[in-house]
Amino acid sequence: MLDPKDHYEHGLALHGHKCPAMPMGLRVGAAAMNALGVERAKDHGFFVFAEIGIGHPQMCFVDGAQAATGATYAKGLLEKTFYGKLAATFYHPQKGAVRYSLRPEFVDALGKFEFFDYPAKSDGGSHSLGL
Repeated sequence: MLDPKDHYEHGLALHGHKCPAMPMGLRVGAAAMNALGVERAKDHGFFVFAEIGIGHPQMCFVDGAQAATGATYAKGLLEKTFYGKLAATFYHPQKGAVRYSLRPEFVDALGKFEFFDYPAKSDGGSHSLGL
């Protein structure tokens, strides 16, 4: 079972700054891997179709999903659909597909927090998000 906490530091290094959307992507990526019963992709064979928009926090969400799954844009395993959501479909050719989406009312509520201003500000503390 993939624990998103095991990949947090990698996700943070990949993304470059602290913000809540990267761990959200990390969590949905790990949930998808666990639901499909597959290991983190070492090469090819696992695909992510990110239903994101443009900008912050959408790209942060995708970085988290990449860190969890190993499916990267550069390997051609991640496609951005520009649907404007914080959602993704995760597909493994032998195991099938699952889709995860943050609830629209949750995403709307995030918009009122300062940490979604870019560049992200960090007070050094942690934030707990109930998804």
